[in-house]
Amino acid sequence: MARPETEGEYVHGWPDRARSRALISTDAEGRTIYARSPLLELQGLVTPTDATYVVAQLNMCDPIFPDDYTFRISGLVDKPCDLSLRELQMLPSRTVRCVMECAGDDGEYFLWQQGKVKKPSRLARQQGEGGWNQMGGKDRAPEIEDILNAIPTTCLVSGGEWTGVPLRSVLEMVGIKDGVESVYIKGHDTGRPDPTAQYLSTGRTDIDVVDPGVIHYDKALPLEKALDPDTLLVWAHNGEYLRHVHGAPLRLIVPGWSGNWSVKWIQEISLLPSTPACYYQTHYFVLADTPESPERRPCMELGCKSVILNPIDEDSPLRQGDHLIAGLAWSGRGAVTAVDISFDDGATWKPAHLEQHADRWLWRRWTFAWRNAMPGRHRIISRASDEAGRVQPQTRPNFQNKHFDGFAPVEVEVL
Repeated sequence: MARPETEGEYVHGWPDRARSRALISTDAEGRTIYARSPLLELQGLVTPTDATYVVAQLNMCDPIFPDDYTFRISGLVDKPCDLSLRELQMLPSRTVRCVMECAGDDGEYFLWQQGKVKKPSRLARQQGEGGWNQMGGKDRAPEIEDILNAIPTTCLVSGGEWTGVPLRSVLEMVGIKDGVESVYIKGHDTGRPDPTAQYLSTGRTDIDVVDPGVIHYDKALPLEKALDPDTLLVWAHNGEYLRHVHGAPLRLIVPGWSGNWSVKWIQEISLLPSTPACYYQTHYFVLADTPESPERRPCMELGCKSVILNPIDEDSPLRQGDHLIAGLAWSGRGAVTAVDISFDDGATWKPAHLEQHADRWLWRRWTFAWRNAMPGRHRIISRASDEAGRVQPQTRPNFQNKHFDGFAPVEVEVL
């Protein structure tokens, strides 16, 4: 089998499966800067904290002691103020379970569909040291093959439970003045964006990359999304206080939208009459046909997506007989309502069993009992539908290869 079931580890005194942990890359000082979730090992809906993905676009700030933490709220508000974590926690709290997915998750599949790379594998491991924000500071751009081999972009997605306060509650507390268009949120993390991220996402190194110099990570959230009751300022993740690597003491969570909106280590919130040209929604994390296209829009809501996690290509060959096909499905517009399976490249579809739950932003597990699989080569495709009436796929190919929600067929041989 491609994936061993056990490793003989003892958990709390009982023989059990080994704990799932993220696939980590570190910087020269040994700090985690990139980690992919081991999706193929996970069985439930909430990804363990140790297995949750991490992407640091800039340099993580130093840890902030919670008792010393404050953030500033200013701009078009009636009562500008500084809030401590304790003061924030005095407000009515809310818990939301949702999928967090990097905009670039599975972006390699766009390149694969275009015949530019070999088919991606969710078993692939990235470089343990370096490989992210470490390759672009040389005299010349690295070869794109080196980047793609060093930094797989699959498994940049996790399901989590987040506890905090609706951003709306905080904004209403300080008073929203007329004329607000965006809610600007700045993190403590700073740095000079490395072009490697754009080389990786586009699959090219012959593109012009804007150099903004040293900046803070920041985003300008449209007021309407900021006022959504599920958009949260959170201090807890999966039942525990946030870890530093995930944005402690306080981060933003924007359910349904790609992870780049969920600013970590919040330093400042400001209500503005316009939308500033933040680097990470003007030059990177954008959707457009070509690098030269003047028509760009920031990556916002996720598409409608399903993935097959069992079997995978590497499980081939399978024995003739009954097999379980299983996976996950999620959408940026709410609950997934159906998943279908095809064995004939979409000519016909069979309904899968979809697990039901009440969390509209969280993925759903689905299964299909593949009875009496006959010898031969089989190509299996899954297709999700959501409560907004959307059917996978929703996102067109784009030059930064963001928001992939297309078909990623599993190809296996039965003997």
